[in-house]
Amino acid sequence: MLGRRQIAHFARTSASKATTVSSLHRALTLLSRASSTSSWSSSISPSPLSSEVNSFNPKQEGGSVSRIARLLEWSDHLARTNKSQGNASVPHRLRGASSSRNRGPDDKLKRIPPDQLKPLPTTRRVQDSYVQLDLKFSEDPVLRESYLGGLSKQTRMGRLMEDFDSVAGAAAYRYVLPDGVTVSEAESYGLYLVTAAVDRMDVLKPLTQLHDGSVPDLRLSGHVSYASESSLEVFVRLSTIPQKPEEESATILIGRFAMACRKYSGGKQPIAQLVVVGEQEEELVKMGKVMRENKKRRKAMSLETTPPSAAEAKMLHDLFVGKQEIFARNASCPDDVVFMADTALKSATLNHPTEANVHNKIFGGYLMRLAYETAFATACLFSRSTVHFIALDEIRFALPVEIGSLLLLDSKVTYSPIRGTHKSFHVSVEAATTDLFTGERRVTNTFHFTFASDRPLARHVLPKTYLDAISWLDAQRRREEGIAVRKAYDSEEV
Repeated sequence: MLGRRQIAHFARTSASKATTVSSLHRALTLLSRASSTSSWSSSISPSPLSSEVNSFNPKQEGGSVSRIARLLEWSDHLARTNKSQGNASVPHRLRGASSSRNRGPDDKLKRIPPDQLKPLPTTRRVQDSYVQLDLKFSEDPVLRESYLGGLSKQTRMGRLMEDFDSVAGAAAYRYVLPDGVTVSEAESYGLYLVTAAVDRMDVLKPLTQLHDGSVPDLRLSGHVSYASESSLEVFVRLSTIPQKPEEESATILIGRFAMACRKYSGGKQPIAQLVVVGEQEEELVKMGKVMRENKKRRKAMSLETTPPSAAEAKMLHDLFVGKQEIFARNASCPDDVVFMADTALKSATLNHPTEANVHNKIFGGYLMRLAYETAFATACLFSRSTVHFIALDEIRFALPVEIGSLLLLDSKVTYSPIRGTHKSFHVSVEAATTDLFTGERRVTNTFHFTFASDRPLARHVLPKTYLDAISWLDAQRRREEGIAVRKAYDSEEV
């Protein structure tokens, strides 16, 4: 959801020329099939796990290419036709509800008299939800410094994740509320929106510095891509803003957020029906339906509820039997092996009202940033080199994080390839809250990140217990699925 520092940028920037989205061609192809792409491969057994699942070859999709091309033209059209509204239409007050410091006049909760309430829309088009946030680093040195990390001057991806949660929330509120109604007035309608899940984020192109060492100006945009009775999905994209007319925009990252609309009195809040007009919009909605079905199918196959497949069980057998000298009691660990438990990194943060959202819970984007930064540190310690972010796999916000609770983050490397030369690996972060007075601990969600080191990995991680082995298998699935996803995009980040 939207934070106070993001509100200022949304308010003072306006939609400009439409961004060229050539890279989105491959992106939208992936979005329609990412969830069903599970070509897992074994580093232990010579029989690849991909033989048990359907692989996805985008080059065999023939007719879909022309449909995706038309969708890109339609996406450009969205940006052009939203010039008059653009950033200025982004709802305010999605974050910082309980903090009065630094509030502007638009940040106060407003009650609309019942006789002045506009009716909630019953139908919406995709373009009704389009929003964008421009980060003009070239014009704002203070802004630029706030997004630069201390390690190799990388752009702080955690800050961008906060912004993405804000953009997704802004697009969702714009879809649900009547035109001209801000989030500060949403309480009058007795409804609110929450981030239910982040389905995926994938880096398609490295976010590199310009020739003079500066960070390129960036645009974050989002719009609703699918809606059901009380929930919706928001497609988000990070792209560069060209500095010169002859330059083209580059798509850096794409992702999907799942939002849910709820009543303050309890229960689901019905939302507007998504009306599609034309082949391009029909194709987008069709993709949304496919993604939802694939998401359900993947959940049904989760190792949390389903035993490993025969191929996975054989892989674990080969691993533990074939490396008995490592797993034996009091055995010394080779230099190129580290056990999963030994990669663990923990952090604790007391949650303050300054990080609250409009519902007086801790802002989801803030949690994403903390989890990312903990995972980043874990990745650097494991690889012993600088790393960069590749992907964020599905996360579900199962429970809210209360103000005043203690947030505990438990991060560890859960998978890295055993054979061959590799740079990418998987890091999982479990987030839990603890009540400081009762000691009650609750797991709120688990984050799954893929990183790549600047140089080939000199060691690999192995499980030592059965639960670690399940995490190891799950991480391998996620990593290999991500590789297939980015290959489908023809991404530079494979």
